[in-house]
Amino acid sequence: MIHKIVWEHLEDFGCEFLGIGNENNGIITTGIIITSEQHKPYKINYTVRLDQSWKTKKLILNVDNKENLEIISDGFGNWYTGDGKKINELSGAIDIDISATPFSNTLPINRFEWETNQKRDFEMVYISVSSLETFKVKQSYTYLQRNGNIREFLYQSYGFESIIYVDDNGFVTFYPELFERRFNLET
Repeated sequence: MIHKIVWEHLEDFGCEFLGIGNENNGIITTGIIITSEQHKPYKINYTVRLDQSWKTKKLILNVDNKENLEIISDGFGNWYTGDGKKINELSGAIDIDISATPFSNTLPINRFEWETNQKRDFEMVYISVSSLETFKVKQSYTYLQRNGNIREFLYQSYGFESIIYVDDNGFVTFYPELFERRFNLET
C-alpha cells in the first residue's frame, strides 16, 4: 500500500508532501517540508525507515541541501550516528519526533492497539530542524474517542497539550493550530 499525503502548516507558512510505502520487510517514508521558523525559511528532506511494527530503524534528514543528520536505531532503544558511534543520551527512546512534521505522531499511535481512555507514555528522540539537535523527551498519548473514521488522541509533552485527530491509518488529519491534512491518496 502506498500513501501520499499533503499537510498544510498552520502556525507558520509551509506545507509537506509525504510518501509512504512498503520496502524490504519494512516501511519507508520520504518527506519534503517547506516551512519557516522564526522568520527563516527551510526546505527539509527526510527519509525514515521503519520495521513492520512501526519502530524507527533509520532517519536521514537534510536541511537546505547542506546540513545533514543520520541516526540509526536497533528498534530496542539503542541509537547510533551514521558512522556507528553510540548515542547514549538517546538510550531507551523508540520513536522519533521531527519538529516540523505531524508524521512523527503516527509512529507511537500505530505501534499499539488502543482502548478508549487508554494512556501510554513514550520516550521520543526529538529532532529540532532549525539546529539538527537531538535529545530525548517524554510524551504521552491518550486515546479519547472515535468519531466516524477519525480517532481523537490527547497529546501531552512538557506542559503542552493538544487533541490530535487521526484517520484509521494513524495519519494526522488535523492538529489544531499546527497542521491540517489537505490531500490524501491511498493506492
